[in-house]
Amino acid sequence: METERLRAALEGAGLTGQQAEAYLTLLETGQSPVVDLARESSVSSSQIYDVVRGLEEMGFVETIERDRLFARPREPVDVLERLRSQSEMLADAAGEIEERWERPDPRESRISVLKHQESVLRGAGEAIAGAEVSVELAATPDQVRELRPEIEAAADRGVLSLLSVYDIGLEEVPIPEGVLEVRRNPIPGPFLAVVDRRYAFFSPNVHGDEPYGITIGDEILSFILHWFFLTSQWGGQESVHVNPDHPPTYVSIEGFVRDAAALLAEGATITLQTVGHDTETGELVSVEGELIGVSGHGLEDPTGALSYTDLAGHLALSIDDGERLYTVGGWGALVEEIEAQVIRVTGISPVLP
Repeated sequence: METERLRAALEGAGLTGQQAEAYLTLLETGQSPVVDLARESSVSSSQIYDVVRGLEEMGFVETIERDRLFARPREPVDVLERLRSQSEMLADAAGEIEERWERPDPRESRISVLKHQESVLRGAGEAIAGAEVSVELAATPDQVRELRPEIEAAADRGVLSLLSVYDIGLEEVPIPEGVLEVRRNPIPGPFLAVVDRRYAFFSPNVHGDEPYGITIGDEILSFILHWFFLTSQWGGQESVHVNPDHPPTYVSIEGFVRDAAALLAEGATITLQTVGHDTETGELVSVEGELIGVSGHGLEDPTGALSYTDLAGHLALSIDDGERLYTVGGWGALVEEIEAQVIRVTGISPVLP
């Protein structure tokens, strides 16, 4: 390395220009009277003593009191460690800058492909930190632990989270505080997060030799991954935790109908609170009343067990709040009055065994 580049490296490690000059001169001359060091370098004699004392405090040199003050370089163990640490920090900073440059804001792009799974998880964490309604998450135990602070903070704000955790029975399934439900999935699968029906994040977990990830900021594309979550990561998996502080609560109309169809067929009266958007104005609305009926495909035999694929077509609820009848649809509702985001069961009568 040329002297000028070495001097620049030392300055990058925290030395002043004069300190770098004096230290490099001392490396060339070896032990030397400090006054002679001033003559050999470009540091003035009036400043050389302060410069050497500064180098000594930083661990670069040591001084010896004789008839005159001598200085000599210290064994460069600490110096080398400082430089290597600085180099690693700069390399890490360069990598982080590149990663952040490549990572798009899902709010500004419909779909983007990323090189690193870490970028996808970081983006998912940021989206969960800003979530307002719901989170659907399929992840490994380690990924759940990484996102746990954001998930728990979202729960404190009232966000409803469904977690499907890949687990082969070797460890306990992590259960963040406040989540609505956690299910155990024994078959490894991809990282997937769908946030507020708008943002989605996907990255393979089982093909580590080909790392990549996808971020989505689009309701239609997120809807596709929502259905992948329902059919592959959620439906049929073992439930290991249901939040006891919530009444039966759903973030999709399909989940509610799947559980309620048999009760309705047996004559139960169900009252609901539905929170969603007015499909004409986009305003947030809340309706509470009696469920009068359910219409849609897949309901020909409501006494049998329904799968999510049975309910993949059109579904709608009719709710009477005592003053009028409302029609409620699911994600992307067009002909109904309300697009339901949250459905809470407030009462079932009679309570059937």
